[in-house]
Amino acid sequence: MPSEPSEKKSKSRAPNKRGAKNRVSSKKPTHVDEHVGKRLRLRRNLLGLSQDELARRLGLTSQLIQKYDAGETRISASRLYGIAGQLAVPITWFFDELEGKKRPSAESKQVSEAQDWSELVTKRESRQLLELYFGIADERLRRKLMEVAQLLKTTDTD
Repeated sequence: MPSEPSEKKSKSRAPNKRGAKNRVSSKKPTHVDEHVGKRLRLRRNLLGLSQDELARRLGLTSQLIQKYDAGETRISASRLYGIAGQLAVPITWFFDELEGKKRPSAESKQVSEAQDWSELVTKRESRQLLELYFGIADERLRRKLMEVAQLLKTTDTD
């Protein structure tokens, strides 16, 4: 009978030792992980690189790149290093504008505006609009289009 408790102890310890190597981190992504994901998406979109293409270059699945973009999955340091190389930015680029998230007052407003701009640029509609706008060769027509947009914005707020 004295051997039964020790058997239970050894059985309860064994799965932990074996499972530790295969276990994925149970920690949820933090605001830093989300920020890095947004910066990844921003740079990828600025380069016109699809999730599929980046995944192919890195030997990953497009679903994993999608999770990185959304900040749902943490990116390891070695993987981030590889991504930075593919996107031709220093690894520190992914952390730019991060420290500003906790600054108060006027500085936080400027950082917030920069982040809003970053998110705006990542949208397909924004990129299409910019491409179409700068595709208009005649500068006068571009100015007229800008005037029309300003009029539409003014009438929208009234």
